[in-house]
Amino acid sequence: MISRTGRIFPALLIILILAACSGKEEKLELFSPEAFTYSMEDGWELNASCRVKGFTQNESGGEYSVKLSYTIDIVTADGKRLEGISEGLIDQKSKEKFTDLPVEIQIQFDSSYRPGKYKIIFNLTDDFSQKNVSMEKEFDVEEN
Repeated sequence: MISRTGRIFPALLIILILAACSGKEEKLELFSPEAFTYSMEDGWELNASCRVKGFTQNESGGEYSVKLSYTIDIVTADGKRLEGISEGLIDQKSKEKFTDLPVEIQIQFDSSYRPGKYKIIFNLTDDFSQKNVSMEKEFDVEEN
């Protein structure tokens, strides 16, 4: 015969596990960064992207909406940080929940930027939750 304590303990354990799993909030995260340059006649062009997940999704009338703001900083080959050289807004709606979304940029630089190792910094804010996240990716600029 199983005592009362023997029956209550497994039930409490199951309740604790279910509560822990159901209340878990996904962390705002940038991942899979890419950055590469193309040589142009009067300088070069940077193409860069990453993906974002864990953002807040508002649901209304069977439609999910997402609002994410981002800015882009560059660290030049000589270590100078150029802040806010590009910015954007991801404002999307869908009948289905979003799993992740792309952040994509294209920036043109003139020939005054010398060859070397550069760094792009993605700065993203979830406008609904006001959470922030950043990610860096190195890239090379080569001689024309």
